[in-house]
Amino acid sequence: MYPDRLAVWDGEARFTFEQLGRRVNALAGALAGKGLKRGDRVAILDVNSHRYAEAYYACAQTGMILLPLNTRLSPPELRYILNDAGAKAALISETFFPVFEGVRDSLAGLETVIAYGKGPHPRGAEDYETLLAAAAPDAALAPVELGDIAQIYYTSGTTGEPKGVCLTYGNMVASALDSIVGLALRPSDVWLHAAPMFHLVDAWSIWSLPMVGAPQVMLHFTPERAMEVIQRTRPTGTGLPPTLINMMANHPKVGDCDFSSLRLVLYGGSPTPLGILQKAVKTIDTTYIHGYGITETSGITTLADAEDFCVEGPAERVALTGSAGRAVPHIELGVVDDDGRSLGAGEVGEVVVSGARVMQGYWNKPKHTAEALRAGRYHTGDMGYLDSRQRLFVVDRKKDMIISGGENVYSVEVENVISTHPAVLEVAVIGVPDAQWGESVKAIVVLRDGTAASEADLLGYCRGRIAGYKIPKSVDFAREALPKTGPGKIAKRRLRDPYWAGRTAKI
Repeated sequence: MYPDRLAVWDGEARFTFEQLGRRVNALAGALAGKGLKRGDRVAILDVNSHRYAEAYYACAQTGMILLPLNTRLSPPELRYILNDAGAKAALISETFFPVFEGVRDSLAGLETVIAYGKGPHPRGAEDYETLLAAAAPDAALAPVELGDIAQIYYTSGTTGEPKGVCLTYGNMVASALDSIVGLALRPSDVWLHAAPMFHLVDAWSIWSLPMVGAPQVMLHFTPERAMEVIQRTRPTGTGLPPTLINMMANHPKVGDCDFSSLRLVLYGGSPTPLGILQKAVKTIDTTYIHGYGITETSGITTLADAEDFCVEGPAERVALTGSAGRAVPHIELGVVDDDGRSLGAGEVGEVVVSGARVMQGYWNKPKHTAEALRAGRYHTGDMGYLDSRQRLFVVDRKKDMIISGGENVYSVEVENVISTHPAVLEVAVIGVPDAQWGESVKAIVVLRDGTAASEADLLGYCRGRIAGYKIPKSVDFAREALPKTGPGKIAKRRLRDPYWAGRTAKI
């Protein structure tokens, strides 16, 4: 439909839609030539690249199931996922050759390895570009049904063992349409893949942008690289998890970058502390749109109105910035208590989702699927409430909520306050064992370079801003960045576990 229009821009590589289509057809033919067929799983371990887009489209074209792999996984985690999913082929980039070599011999079902990069390829691997050049292109579309699995995304494991989220073609079509409508995407847009393409925080845009004939720019994120690519390619939109926004806003050269092409930054993936947003608006002047997205509901689930964004001013206006917005068209949203009863406006409970966007289930895990999908609704594990205008406010992960002396403390609320302290770069609030109260509130803080703050300073800063029982009982200072999951969320479970080791009772 747009053969001569730019489709993909990845460093020095630029492809029109016609050129991209030829490469996708060649990859489809190459995979089929290796004996892969509809329903077979094809893994990819790569940084953001044009190859990632080609893999998404070629697998969809052939009815194969793409298995995007988190680039931060350890060898045992990769081994588990590749074997659990039964991957028959893997596309591996040079950066990950060493880690792949470490697990190759334990992957019984893997038959085909395709590698790209200048370094020595893994044993038995074929070169990506050579394979595409020699392939018999296959432009035929597999006769798939909307209910067939299109991709499997493994959860990051922050709340338990990794589970493969099975998303269907119907899920992804509905997700693409919802994002086009919700973000008003148009042919003049240029989307920057700054967040990882292996995760639904970004992968929804793989399908949306071609539908409107808009180009995609690939970025392997560092703050320096992001600023250089933004100035060179002039994107109009991007999606960033809070940690990446924080890295950009605090970079010493951010003032030298021209961000004027950006008409929007979609942020989310985890609750965003107010302090991060306050810093961001001073350095990156654009429209910020809060989105609540879940892998199990195929990406963007709610979108906030831009006019609700306010980081300084009357308290009631700033409070609206905490809203994740309203459900997008193919999403039905609710909040329920522990017995599954629907709650009214302002009542905190578990967020549940139903509609065309909900996953088929977890790969090979019927028990976990039954636990998550109950009464036709996906139970997110997130605690939140709907206001009178059906705006969703997510207050915490169910497992991150702290119960101290019988009072519920939502870690996000405490993080919002501490993050606004001028010396604070990162903060995570967790519950730790307490003989008297069951749990007590602890903050773990990383300070900005060149600043100083003591535990007493931060606790004093909290007084008068939140209720006394919510104020941390202690503050630990970390010298290094807080641990993250692949999509950029702070891995609170890793912070919590040492405090609960050896205890039978655990949150």
